[in-house]
Amino acid sequence: MDLLSEILTHAGWQNDLLWSAALAGSWGYRFPCEKSGGLHIVTRGRCYVRFGGQDRPLPLEKGDVVFILRGVHHDLVSTPRGAALDISRLGEAGVRAGNQKREKQNGTTTDLISIRYEIPDRPRHPFFQELPDSIVLRSSDVPIADPIHTTIALIAREIEGGNPADLVVQRLTDVLLYYVLRRWVDSNPDAKSGWVAVFRDEVVLRVLDQIHRDPLREWTINCLAGSVGLSRASVAARFKKALGLTVMDYILRVRLEKGRALLAGTNYALEEIAGLVGYSSAFAFSKAYKRVYGESPRSTRQKSA
Repeated sequence: MDLLSEILTHAGWQNDLLWSAALAGSWGYRFPCEKSGGLHIVTRGRCYVRFGGQDRPLPLEKGDVVFILRGVHHDLVSTPRGAALDISRLGEAGVRAGNQKREKQNGTTTDLISIRYEIPDRPRHPFFQELPDSIVLRSSDVPIADPIHTTIALIAREIEGGNPADLVVQRLTDVLLYYVLRRWVDSNPDAKSGWVAVFRDEVVLRVLDQIHRDPLREWTINCLAGSVGLSRASVAARFKKALGLTVMDYILRVRLEKGRALLAGTNYALEEIAGLVGYSSAFAFSKAYKRVYGESPRSTRQKSA
């Protein structure tokens, strides 16, 4: 199981091309992020990223990527102390103009691509709580043969052609996001617990793989321990240290998460959903659901309607 792929797939983020432009002279744009996060890619030239309250803007060079979590307002500017115009003030016409095929300009030009990720207003996977508010990936820190460079080149080529295919841009930027997060995870070897640490624990990963392949199976710790060739106590201790949950509590949450997705995305009756996620009755499912999420399944469905 590729754990990061599964986390991103179930996050439900929706991406689109927010803006791309070739900028010359003095410029600056502010990106409010109340309901979204995103990626900024510098494909030519240089600029600065400035976060709210930060005294020292970070310089960005060609090939650098900035990942922004939801709620992190920030500026992209040509100079450290330059003024920034709210990107929303450009209006749709201004954004469309920026996204059109760019002509060569005199002087130093910076080419930027900005991807927006709309993030659902619902509880997020704990992995995202371990991420910093922003990740700056330096092109100079990435090996030449790394697929990150190839993915950036493909995104730039598709957009700079003047008529980018939405599907292609969406898929490529999802690939780039995966690689950026994967590289951040790999660069944090000191994590001793939490989801970042899980990525480096082969035993816990194998246990998770078994659970996610068949979450409705009547798992026992003895069965899972036998599948990875370790004792029951060893597996239980490693799992609890990494995730802060017992194996059985984790299985409970996996089933309830599936139930929550069915509540939000289908019209199935509560009794049907209970059966689909391994509960003998709607009452048993509702009781467990309310204990974990603090609200009834009916409340969740009403909120998603």
